[in-house]
Amino acid sequence: MTIDDGMTAGLEGLTGAGRERALLAEAREVLADRLGCPTGEALQHLIWLARDLDLDMTDAAEMVVGDRETVPETGVQAFLPPLPPHAAPAAPPPAQADRDEVLRRAARFAAEDDRALLAALPHDAQAHALLDASMDSAAHLVPVRGPDGRVVDLLYARLNDAAEDLFGQGAAELTGRRLLCTEPGSALTGLFDAYVTVLESGAPYARGPFAYAAAKDGVSRSTRLSVRAVAVPTGVVVIWRHHHEEDRTRRRLERVERLGRLGFGEWDLVSGEANWSAQMSANYGLDPEDAPASPHDLAKVVAEQDIAMVEEAVADLFERREPVEIEHRVPTPDGRHRHLWMFAEPVLDDAGRPVSINIVSQDITRRRGIERALAETRRQMLRQQARTAQEHRVAVTLRRAILPDPADVQQLPGLVVAVRSQAAESAARIGGDWFATRELPGGRGLFAIGDAAGHGLPAAAAMARTRNGLLGLASTGEHPGRLVGWLNELVDDMEPAATGTAIVADYDRATRMLRWTSAGHPPPILVRGGAAVVLEGEPDPILGALPGVEYTGHEIRLYEDDVVYLYTDGLVERRDADIGDRIARLAEILRTSANGRNLALDKVLARMEHDRAADDTTLVAVRVR
Repeated sequence: MTIDDGMTAGLEGLTGAGRERALLAEAREVLADRLGCPTGEALQHLIWLARDLDLDMTDAAEMVVGDRETVPETGVQAFLPPLPPHAAPAAPPPAQADRDEVLRRAARFAAEDDRALLAALPHDAQAHALLDASMDSAAHLVPVRGPDGRVVDLLYARLNDAAEDLFGQGAAELTGRRLLCTEPGSALTGLFDAYVTVLESGAPYARGPFAYAAAKDGVSRSTRLSVRAVAVPTGVVVIWRHHHEEDRTRRRLERVERLGRLGFGEWDLVSGEANWSAQMSANYGLDPEDAPASPHDLAKVVAEQDIAMVEEAVADLFERREPVEIEHRVPTPDGRHRHLWMFAEPVLDDAGRPVSINIVSQDITRRRGIERALAETRRQMLRQQARTAQEHRVAVTLRRAILPDPADVQQLPGLVVAVRSQAAESAARIGGDWFATRELPGGRGLFAIGDAAGHGLPAAAAMARTRNGLLGLASTGEHPGRLVGWLNELVDDMEPAATGTAIVADYDRATRMLRWTSAGHPPPILVRGGAAVVLEGEPDPILGALPGVEYTGHEIRLYEDDVVYLYTDGLVERRDADIGDRIARLAEILRTSANGRNLALDKVLARMEHDRAADDTTLVAVRVR
């Protein structure tokens, strides 16, 4: 079925608005069933089909309903080939067999004296006047007759300066050539026969805009075409217009409306007519034919809560005769609301009376939704900031209450203990670093460092229970391996669940033996005689990860002025560096910074350039006296 056939079939038998509405409703149901989509979406598909094929809605509906029995189950595409969205309406290019037949017919009657025919053509003042007066493409065509006197072709005698066919050919290329050879589509679309009728009857001819296609050298082009033809003494003057620019402008406007969700409308107060664009109707959730008949009817389609506001705006248009701008809502079938921004202005006559109302609306539902989501997100973030700040204050207070001041750290037999412990500056990053010292019977001393996993108040609470638990367990006098094993069970039973790392060590002043056990903590570093050694050992699981773990013990003999450094991961961890490299860097800094009795903790912290905003940092130094 061609587009022209569809237009003719669609127009036949349609009488009255009631018939048209019934046809549209039926087409919508057919499309919904065929495409498996809701009827509302089917109506949108029908609108797009009509626009892409340059058909009226009723014509498109007639095609859908009329072909329901012949369309296969694969859907509407089987009988209406899909076009790219917003493509120019295109007519099917002439079939090659039909085109060849037209050319053969033209060739059979081709006269060799076309030049002589043009040379003998008398001056036609009427034709020249029409060509010169036309602002569109225009051509003077003269008949070429066969032996029996029938018109077999038309010859381009003269074209005006504006004349151009679909392939850009003008007067220079077309003058002296035959119509059927250059435009075989004119025969296939009935234009040639219409021109002959004008020539023989003298009656003018007008058609369009309609879909038209032409082919040349295997390339086809399509357009919408309007044609006028009138008889002149020596032939026919044909005036035509390709609606390229008009279609391009129309498509651009449609894209602007669709992408910006902008609708345009006008109420003619003199004629009482309302003219709304498709997007304007869509913004208000109406079918295109159901636009409010007057501005006063606009309040009938808005949300009940906004009726008074819209009525007041309309009253201002007529009473103050000034533009108005408001935002209002339109109810949607799902019980929600569509938010619309509306701007309207009156058009006044010379006496200052409104003769029409122009209106623009934009669907800003998505924007308002985003604004509401952002506002709620902002409120949630403010609440979270307040909670985090409160937790930070509590965590810092708890940390200060549990951990002794570095200047008040308990000294141990045969050792000098120094500590630097810094809480994270970021409220969200304060962690669970802890340290502890305790003098044990028999000239022994216990010192430990650890880090409860996580940040904030939960980490501070876990830190307090872990540290206090260790100090309680230390009273048993057991070796570090046993203490860490018990500490692991204690952390494993915590509610809420917690994990952490720790190093627990004890030093015997009589034997100068250091014993230590690590639960997933960074290894100690021993500085002796200008050298720094990382005391690596077999890694054991972190606290609270696995129950029943037997932790490995390590030991080493120390000498006077040996310094053992314990530290938390805040000192050595960086996202952009390997932790092994950072530990090696710390060992080098300790080797060059520590000098005998000078533990240089502040200098070490400064040279390591630790990030106080990211995590807690604790550094413990134990020097043998």
